[in-house]
Amino acid sequence: MREHQTMIRWFAVAGALALGGCAGQAMSGTPSNAGSGDPGSNPGNNNNPGTVDTSQLGQRQVNYNLALRTAAIKLVGDLPTLDEQHAVLVAGNQKMQYEKQIDAYLADPRFNEQLIGYFRNTFKMGGSLPVGNNMAVSLETAPTFAAEVVAQNRPFGDVWTASNNTCPTYDSQSGQFTDAGCGNGAPSTAGVLTDPGVQAQFVSNMAFRRTRWVQETFDCRKFPTEYSTSPMPMGAGLYTSPWPFESITGGPMAAIDFHDTSSVVCANCHTTMNHIAPLFANFDAKGMWQSTIQVTVPVKGLPKAKLTDWLPPNEATSWRFGIEVSDLTSLGQALSKDSEVEACVVVRAYDWVMSKDDVVLDLATVPDVVIAPYVQDYQQNQMQLKKTIRTMFVSDDFVKF
Repeated sequence: MREHQTMIRWFAVAGALALGGCAGQAMSGTPSNAGSGDPGSNPGNNNNPGTVDTSQLGQRQVNYNLALRTAAIKLVGDLPTLDEQHAVLVAGNQKMQYEKQIDAYLADPRFNEQLIGYFRNTFKMGGSLPVGNNMAVSLETAPTFAAEVVAQNRPFGDVWTASNNTCPTYDSQSGQFTDAGCGNGAPSTAGVLTDPGVQAQFVSNMAFRRTRWVQETFDCRKFPTEYSTSPMPMGAGLYTSPWPFESITGGPMAAIDFHDTSSVVCANCHTTMNHIAPLFANFDAKGMWQSTIQVTVPVKGLPKAKLTDWLPPNEATSWRFGIEVSDLTSLGQALSKDSEVEACVVVRAYDWVMSKDDVVLDLATVPDVVIAPYVQDYQQNQMQLKKTIRTMFVSDDFVKF
């Protein structure tokens, strides 16, 4: 673990994690379009890390030998060889030799396998899922595709927007990816968003698990994720969403009353969730696209859902308030343009490089002042995450102790 390597910098940043209603939390280091509507604890507006004391940063010392050991384990899954260590230790220009070795690790086929492992952990997927009648759905294709995008220096937006060959396989003997389509009948392909393994792994009533997977994996925050500048007292709490309250289905005649405010204000989360979930509703439990909605409503008899179970008639599906998306292709485009999603991609990579825990499950957030240079690097590299990963491994954060 590398907890000690950036400890001084972490403790130099003042600030606390804000928690909102419905168990939502912020990812520090994320640009926000959420406003400031949750009084005193807005998880969508955490861009000011407070006073930064950098007086102790100068006490850190560069140690390329220690850095190389950790980098090798991360990038190729093994310790550096004696020759690799010797080159860095005795060379006249240690910095140049260290960076040269990092480049060699990034070009090593073993790095592909490390990436696949990273995305298995990130996506909470791997192996296969039995789906009945001696059938199984691969839970490897989505992590493998994301790894292929990074390994080949493609823009990371391809993870959500690629229109073909999004279910590849990987041969560890040859170190090669083999492209393949998913063949699950989706009317159009949108990266991992239409992956059959994703749909089968996260099947649930009303497609809410699929929606949560997209939100937490790529935006690094739990629901609720949107906040009004003008919260309103409502029932047992505050209504903090920027959406009109009536923009989702509710009332005593609804199968599920998303307008309920008797204990919590359900709409704080569901105004966002209900505008996304129908986009995933036609995938069945095997991850196959069908012509009709396949997910059920959690009421007696488990009937198949109707669009009006989520949204009133004529209400459009959307990624965020004011960002309408009509299908998974346009959802992928919206993700690729979202500044919060950009920051989430970088934070997850930083936590992996620095051996931190999960940004959502373990609250391994990254202060804005730490992550901002890497977000800028990622943007300047046209979302080529492999280049930003290199920047992290050669940074002071990694090589100084």
